[in-house]
Parts: sequence; C-alpha cells; structure tokens
Amino acid sequence: MPKKISVEEKILQTARRLFCQVGIHATGIARIIEESGVSRRSLYTHYGSKENLLKAVFEAEASIWFHWFDCDLPQMTCPPDERVLALFDLMQDWFDSEIFYGCVFINAVAEHEKCNNWIQEIANDHREKITDRLVAMVAESGARDPEMVTEKLNLLIDGTIVAAMVTGNGEIAHVGKLAAADILRSSK
Repeated sequence: MPKKISVEEKILQTARRLFCQVGIHATGIARIIEESGVSRRSLYTHYGSKENLLKAVFEAEASIWFHWFDCDLPQMTCPPDERVLALFDLMQDWFDSEIFYGCVFINAVAEHEKCNNWIQEIANDHREKITDRLVAMVAESGARDPEMVTEKLNLLIDGTIVAAMVTGNGEIAHVGKLAAADILRSSK
C-alpha cells in the first residue's frame, strides 16, 4: 500500500517537479494546485506565497545533500578517499530516481536575473555548507591542499549534475567518480 503523504508534502513535491521540469517562472500557482490536487487555500495556508514555496523546495533539496554528508557518508566504513568517491554513487542513485529533475539551485540561478540576490544567496549558502562538509572529508583523505581539491570536486559535482540533467543518463555519475578519483590521487 502506497504511503499516504500530507497535503503539504503533495504541494512541495509537485512544486519541486514543476519548478525543475518546466521552470520557476513558467509554473504558476494554478498549475501547482491542479497537479497536486489540493485547494488554493491549502497552498496558501502551508506556504503563503510562491516565493515561500520555492524556499521550501530549496530546503527539501538541501536536506537530501545534508543527509548524504551528515548520515550516509559518515557511516561508511571505508578509507576517506572511498567515502568521497561514494558521493558519486549517491548522486547516481539520485539521478536514476523518479525525483531527479536537475538541481533546483542550479536551475533557479540560471533562470533568474543574476542581480536577484535572494536566490543567489540561498544557492551560495547551500554551496558553502556542502563545501564545508566536503573539505573536511577531503582533508581526512590526506590531500595537501584540501580547499583547492574541494573546489575541483565542486566543479566536477556541478558538472556531473548538469550532464545527468541534460543527457538523462544517470551513468554519467560513474564518469564523475573516475574523474574525482584522478583528482584525489593527484592531491597527495
């Protein structure tokens, strides 16, 4: 029996899918209401505005990443290098899932005016939090310059996400993992 989801979660899942598949500007409240099967009142009761709903979508995607870094990766009993590389396995699972529509942070920044500070601030804040977690893992792996190695990996992670979104091929994560192994190997 499928798990029953709350009205709030229905709205959030629908908005996340539509914002990434169709675009934030192209997705109106009416479409979110229609496709989620909830009332206008429910949407505004739970989120208040489209902007607040977008912020909730950002938080939902960020929670996926934080779960990986704070729960999944630390529990792995493997050498630190392999733990960093395991991130690409988690990304491949995400790419192959029904909930992968690209990265909402990348999509939102690409879609909005570059002077739209609040979206860039949220995206940069997310990137900084991920970077902090990743640099700690890279340092643990014994890299000579953990900050530089992390920046290389950040570029690779972003590129892997975009490539998976553009090609629709989750296997691109394996190529990202091979490139990450090369970066880590050369960092010692």
